[in-house]
Amino acid sequence: MQCSTENNIMQHEKVAVVTGSSSGIGFETSLLFARNGFYTYATMRNIDKSNKITDLAKRDNLPIEVSQLDVSNDESVKDAVDRIAEKRGRIDVVVNNAGYGSTGAVEDFSMDEIKAQFETNFFGSVRVIQSVLPLMRRQKDGTIVNISSD
Repeated sequence: MQCSTENNIMQHEKVAVVTGSSSGIGFETSLLFARNGFYTYATMRNIDKSNKITDLAKRDNLPIEVSQLDVSNDESVKDAVDRIAEKRGRIDVVVNNAGYGSTGAVEDFSMDEIKAQFETNFFGSVRVIQSVLPLMRRQKDGTIVNISSD
């Protein structure tokens, strides 16, 4: 059980959530937030890819916690956001970074492949936004950053 002083500190500590943190922009963004005093949740679909960020966090004593979050799955998003909100009491910044690109001629992709990409790249961000907005409204504060590329 946490003492009230520790609980109070946790309630006021800035919390960042970054999707797609296993590599690239999400990885670097998670490190940037943690190095600037945010308790950072580096989220990723496959936490088996978390070794590099976990090792860096341990080595540099960074406040990073890896959390499983698949933006293409309603339950995964809700569970992750609920878990973070319950543990930290707040989410100050969300960076919607999870996504992937496909290259090639449009006629070479099946409709299922195209839909899967939209499910992650577009609807995934919407899912995360819908999940964090009620908490941010109660806090009367919060920032959401959406990263997109083609």
